[in-house]
Amino acid sequence: MRHSFFRSRYFVAVVAAVLGAAVVAAVGLAGAWTTTVQTDSKPAVLRVVQTYAGNFDSGWHSHSGIAIVQVTKGSLVITEGYDCKPKTVAVGDSFFEVPYTPVRAVGLGEIQWTTTFVLANEEPTTIPVSKSPCP
Repeated sequence: MRHSFFRSRYFVAVVAAVLGAAVVAAVGLAGAWTTTVQTDSKPAVLRVVQTYAGNFDSGWHSHSGIAIVQVTKGSLVITEGYDCKPKTVAVGDSFFEVPYTPVRAVGLGEIQWTTTFVLANEEPTTIPVSKSPCP
């Protein structure tokens, strides 16, 4: 006579535990997995811009997509409007600018960097911001 594993109390307990864990995980993750689509572009445009400047100040601006900055000479001090904490980006460093977040880059002396933009097809690379978000 064969014992039926699927009818045993052990099997029922395991199934109940798995289902309970799944419900707890689903409830716990519901808030952690919410998203808001700000832009859904088709197609996306990749634009790579190389800049060489001396005593540079970008002024406050934002980008309509992702901007990735890689410094190849000198350094930039980049301040983003959400935390207003300046970050120095030096040779060999990269910095990701958050879309639609005010940002300002300042560099003294000779600076060279490459900015890679990922944008919606017709969006501008730079949007001027009229007022500083930082005190």
